[in-house]
Amino acid sequence: MSLYDEIGGDAAIAAVVTEFWHRVSSDDFLWPWFSAIDSDQLRSHLHAYLTVAFDGPEQYEGRSMRRSHAGLNVTGAAFDRLLAHLGESLVAFGTIPENIARVDARLKLLRPVIVERNF
Repeated sequence: MSLYDEIGGDAAIAAVVTEFWHRVSSDDFLWPWFSAIDSDQLRSHLHAYLTVAFDGPEQYEGRSMRRSHAGLNVTGAAFDRLLAHLGESLVAFGTIPENIARVDARLKLLRPVIVERNF
């Protein structure tokens, strides 16, 4: 069974994205990276990206992670905090720890592509 199916498919990803966005938009440390971005578009891209990252059926057609984050000066601390918020969002919807660890491991592969400053 794919990770996508194990976490509950499209409905679960939509709920997790909503929860994740609530957490990020309430986080004073992270908000400066997101405040000027169209939240609906970002949430749509995040949903599509997570669906693909979790081996789901949707095709992600957005810019590459490197291109979409270039010049944003994302720090290692911000990246780690985003992953923590995503993990907490998955917990909130009953995702089992093993699947949260799988998601975390997959997304950590993006660190060298997204993080521009390691502090």
